[in-house]
Amino acid sequence: MKGKIILWLLVTFVAIGWEYYRHRNLRKTLIASGTFAWIAAAATLGMTMRAILPLFAVHYLVILLAWGALLFYLWRDKYFWWTFALPILTILTFVGLNFLEGSRYE
Repeated sequence: MKGKIILWLLVTFVAIGWEYYRHRNLRKTLIASGTFAWIAAAATLGMTMRAILPLFAVHYLVILLAWGALLFYLWRDKYFWWTFALPILTILTFVGLNFLEGSRYE
């Protein structure tokens, strides 16, 4: 598992660095770096959802979609903001379930 995370980090950092090296666009680099920090934070926070396996699976599919959208932004300059907002929906669903059902999902 650690190897996949390190590979994920390296691929993203290399893609962002390569994009900056090619075009020298600081604005795009900062947006991509901030978006990647958001995706990494949402992925880390998603570890709390392991108790509800279907929600956990959906969350990680959405994280992969957001990461793919980030790479698409680096490649084509099209920023689909809604793909980066999707991970918060799964987190809010988990919090809502805890609110309604109690903390039996810990």
